[in-house]
Amino acid sequence: MLEIKIDGRWEPSDFIAIFQSIESFYYKIAIASHRRDYDLPYWLYDDYERWAFRRFDGVPFEVVLDRINFRMLERARYQTPAHLRIAVAKIQYASPGGIDLLGIGKVFETLSNSIGRMKSYYDDAALREERDAQAALDTQLKKIEVEKEKENLQALKIKNAEDALRILDARPELREALVPLLVRDQDAISGLIAEQKVISARVSDSDQEQD
Repeated sequence: MLEIKIDGRWEPSDFIAIFQSIESFYYKIAIASHRRDYDLPYWLYDDYERWAFRRFDGVPFEVVLDRINFRMLERARYQTPAHLRIAVAKIQYASPGGIDLLGIGKVFETLSNSIGRMKSYYDDAALREERDAQAALDTQLKKIEVEKEKENLQALKIKNAEDALRILDARPELREALVPLLVRDQDAISGLIAEQKVISARVSDSDQEQD
C-alpha cells in the first residue's frame, strides 16, 4: 500500500492532479514490468512515441508530453488486468490527512522514493531561501539562483524516472521513450509538495497488495 500524507486546503483540481499523475507514472512501469513476452501494448513502444511527437509537430513540448501521457493513461485504464490495477483504499481529508492506494509494491516503492526526494529538495530549498534573504543578494544573482534551482529540480525528476525504469532492465528499448513522460508525470506532484499539500509518502504492507 502507498500511503501519502496530505495537509492544507485541497481543491478538486488538486485531487485530480495527484491521482492522474500517480496513475500515469504507475501504469507505465506496472504494465511493462509484468509483460515478459514481447507483446506489449503498442503505446508503450518507442515507435509510438516518435509517431506521436511527429503528429504534434510545432506544439510546445510540455503540451505534447501531456497529450501522449493522457492517451497512454486512457488506454491503460481499460487494458490493464484487474489484478494489476491501482485502487483507492482510503482518503482521509483532514489537516493532516492521507490517501492510501493499493497496487504493485515495487512500483509503489519507486513512487514513494520519488516523492521523498522531491520533498527533501523543497525542504533544502526553503533553507537556502532563508539564507539568501539574509545575504541580501542582488536581483541578477537571485535570477541566476532561481534558474539553477529549476535545473536541479529537473535533474532530480530525471533521476527519479531513471531509477523507476530499473525495474525494466529486461526492456532497454523502453527507457529512452519513457523518461521524458515519467518526468512530466512528476510535475503535478512536485507542485503539490512545493505548496506543502503533499507531506510524505511511504509503502506499507497490505494483504491486498500485488507483488
